Amino acid sequence: MTTTGNHPPTAEEVDDLVQAADAVFFAMRKARSAGADRDGGLSLPQVTMLEPLVAEPELPVGRLAAAADVSIPTATRMLQQLESAGVVVRRRSAEDERKVLVALTADGSERLTRLLTRRRERQAEAFAVFTSAERAQLVALLRRLAPVIDIDLGARD
Repeated sequence: MTTTGNHPPTAEEVDDLVQAADAVFFAMRKARSAGADRDGGLSLPQVTMLEPLVAEPELPVGRLAAAADVSIPTATRMLQQLESAGVVVRRRSAEDERKVLVALTADGSERLTRLLTRRRERQAEAFAVFTSAERAQLVALLRRLAPVIDIDLGARD
């Protein structure tokens, strides 16, 4: 792990950081699970997988799986549920029969757009509690934190 020349955190600092991060994580989970019912019944993993379809109207299952960071079989199961709910349609590619292409239905597109718009409004409202300078600092710190979270600390033992 790269450091910036600062001293290593104390045990108390680590405990404080872990508690604060856990509080944010659990608050986000709670808000997302409560929001699924309000937002057309789409869960966060489903939204994450479908969001690339806003920019490109039809994509292969593999690309959607990668966007959601799930395996192709998991994405396929999720898409089967979404197809049953009338959110997406799937079809075989004319160029490659092995490839399955996914597109939003009109209802799915409307639900996803409504959800993304409401989520952005809630985020803007939540972030309004910070000053502009605090928001910039928070963004910078979160961008530094994200790669650190990915480190497999157990592999260094």
